Amino acid sequence: MKKLFVFVFVTLMSTSAFSTNENPAKEQIRTRIVELLGNPNFVLDKEVKTIVEFLINKNGEIVILNVNCDTEQVCHYVKNRLNYKLINKELTVKNHIYKMPLTINNSK
Repeated sequence: MKKLFVFVFVTLMSTSAFSTNENPAKEQIRTRIVELLGNPNFVLDKEVKTIVEFLINKNGEIVILNVNCDTEQVCHYVKNRLNYKLINKELTVKNHIYKMPLTINNSK
């Protein structure tokens, strides 16, 4: 019985050690995208929510696949600010399609 308890304890500890959702590459990508977008220099009537689909090419650059939004100005802004901008050349996760929700607020 004691061996069973030790086995279950070790199994639970090893499972919890590997079950974290932290992905440094995704966090690095998100941080860089927020940095590249900066603050828009236009005024919006309301908050705009969109989903940006992109991948990272072999050179470590963002390639925009789709910007799903209703406002043409926001779509154009996101594409111009992100497309073919360098994330990190040493990034190991490449040619993977990412979907990132994006909210742009009207900051006065």
